[in-house]
Amino acid sequence: MLAKAELSLRSPVFLRLALGLVYFHFGLLKFFPDLSPAELIGTQTVMSVSLHWLDAHAALIALAILETAIGLSLIFNLLPRITFMLFVLHMVGTFMPLFVLPEFTFKIAPFAPNMEGQYIFKNIVFLAAGWTVLYPHVFARASAGEEDERESSAPATPQVAAQTAAV
Repeated sequence: MLAKAELSLRSPVFLRLALGLVYFHFGLLKFFPDLSPAELIGTQTVMSVSLHWLDAHAALIALAILETAIGLSLIFNLLPRITFMLFVLHMVGTFMPLFVLPEFTFKIAPFAPNMEGQYIFKNIVFLAAGWTVLYPHVFARASAGEEDERESSAPATPQVAAQTAAV
C-alpha cells in the first residue's frame, strides 16, 4: 500500500496529459500567425499589460513560448514547482482581458460575455485542472521541508541520548 505522502504526489495522469496537450497545442498555434483564435486578444492583453513595451509579434512569441513550455512540462512531468509558477502567471494573464480590455470580451459588461469572453471563462476549468495536477507537488515539498526541520529539532529519545553520552 502506498504511503499517504506518495498518494498526494500522484496527480491524475490523464488530466495532466490532457492539460499539457491543450497547452502545447494552443502554444504551438501561436508560433504561426493567424492560426490561433486567441491571437488578437492575447497580443492586445500582453501589449496592454506591458504598457506597449512589447509589440504584437513579440507578445505572440512570448505567449507561444510560455504556453508550449507549460505544455511540455505537464506532458513530461518536469519541474512541477516551476511549472506551477508559470501556470499561475499564465492563468492570471488569461483573465486580464476581462478587466483591461472589456470591450474585447463582453457584449454587456459584466453580464453578457461575447465569444472571446466565453473563451476566457472556460479557463476556470483549466485553473481547477492545473491546481489539481500541480499543487500537490508544491505543497508536498513544502510539507516535507517542514517535517525535516521538525525532525532535526526534535528531542532525542532516551536510547539515542544514552548512546550519545556513552561516546
